[in-house]
Amino acid sequence: MNSGSFNFDQIKPLNPLLALFSTGHYGIEHAYRVFKLVDRLSEFEKLEGDQLQIIKFCALFADIGREENQMNLNFGLKSYEKISSKNFLGKDLFNNELIRFLFQSQSIKIEEIQGNLDQFKIENREEAILLFKILKDALGLDAFRFGNFCAADLEFSNSKKLVLFASQFHRKELKQDLILEEIENWLKQIQ
Repeated sequence: MNSGSFNFDQIKPLNPLLALFSTGHYGIEHAYRVFKLVDRLSEFEKLEGDQLQIIKFCALFADIGREENQMNLNFGLKSYEKISSKNFLGKDLFNNELIRFLFQSQSIKIEEIQGNLDQFKIENREEAILLFKILKDALGLDAFRFGNFCAADLEFSNSKKLVLFASQFHRKELKQDLILEEIENWLKQIQ
């Protein structure tokens, strides 16, 4: 028997979906909370069809490029590259400039969004801005757990209706196996 210490970091997750997510503040629990918040906001804003699937996809995977608890402004690009390298974009619905824009723009302020849009080949700019604002609000609502939440930063009045939900949801104990099951079921539905 080897008397050396065992490195638990070398263990690969059994679930390949779980392997996409970092550990720490921006892991699968964060992605799931943002996914659920986006779903609620989308109901208020009457999103459906492709728009709904795109924003839910971004909610789940836009932060997978973050490493541990690191704040790096390039994490959106890293997230897009990571999901691309895993051939996870699959369908044309997720393999396009709109997804790339949403992944890479989440750290940008709303006042800067028009200039940032010029870097992407997006035909429907209004749709891109709407989806950006929904994602931004969901991320802002999840920031409750860091104590740096400000309702004035939310773009939609309907987002303010979710403040209590977000604060309670962040305190809720989330079971990773149930999160994975729900995400896997959603991914199967959209294929």
